[in-house]
Amino acid sequence: MKPILVLAALLAFAAPAWAQTLGISITESNSGDYDLDVNQALSAGASATSLTLFWDEADKSGSYAPDIDWPTIANSYYPSKNLNLVLSLAVIDTVNERRPEALRGYAFDDPRVLARFESYVSAVLTRLEDTDLVAISIGNEVDGYLATPEDWAEFAGFFAGAAEIVRQLRPGVPVGFTATWDGFRGANGPHILRANQASDALFINYYPLDSGFRVLPPADISNQLDAMVALAAGKPVFLTETGYPSGGCGSSEAKQLAYFQELVAALEAREGDIPLAMLVWLHDITPGALDHYRRYYGVPNPCFLSYLGTLGLRTTDGQNKPAFEWLVSR
Repeated sequence: MKPILVLAALLAFAAPAWAQTLGISITESNSGDYDLDVNQALSAGASATSLTLFWDEADKSGSYAPDIDWPTIANSYYPSKNLNLVLSLAVIDTVNERRPEALRGYAFDDPRVLARFESYVSAVLTRLEDTDLVAISIGNEVDGYLATPEDWAEFAGFFAGAAEIVRQLRPGVPVGFTATWDGFRGANGPHILRANQASDALFINYYPLDSGFRVLPPADISNQLDAMVALAAGKPVFLTETGYPSGGCGSSEAKQLAYFQELVAALEAREGDIPLAMLVWLHDITPGALDHYRRYYGVPNPCFLSYLGTLGLRTTDGQNKPAFEWLVSR
């Protein structure tokens, strides 16, 4: 999943002093007016949004040459709206590898991979020089792709080197990689935690779903957050994605509202432990976008599609759902 609602962090040089703020990942409505959509997010108290970049789309022949230069566009727009950015450098994205084609024959921790990543990330961060970054993720839901202990060992080596490169280029910005909460609690949990030894925080994506993509009760969020904090063992927890569908199997607009009410209250009570959270999404996605995700993830399950298609706080035609109206009223 991509972008969301953000509780951001302000970093001091010695000891981090975290302050919670609200942000929304801005999926567009049918209006075709992105600035209008941004203003809707701002009206709900947003102070951050997200940007996901795919390495293989920007670096096809050994140099930075994307078809659309999203970092430059973001840098020219978001500072004027006082929106900070959560940046995802998707070297892996869920079930798909996103390294440039020429690198896929090498181990992830091969020095040639790290050298090319350094060139790529330097080009990206140079273009975002005026944009305040809340966090930088190197990989999105990597537990959906990494399959063996050897895969995890290679990725852990790559991530440790890549994180140091990013810290040198943008000091003070927390660096991590995202994994699903189910991944942390499953067989991959030990691998995820070992790789996180080089992270500044645990970056966790959480959607309250069972294995069949049916929604779980909204009221359980406090227990889940407590379990995340315990697992982090002193590191901050960054809730890099979370959301609740208004449709989906077993859900409703009333349950979506209840989830966000429970979530915000639970986060406020854990401000020091969970300084970052991101809500997915501002608007429901269109049928065309939903079909793209069905093919991208390879999951035709109707419950998955109804969940994914109704994660927005507003409909695709710009109608507010109760959850969005509650956020505005706060």
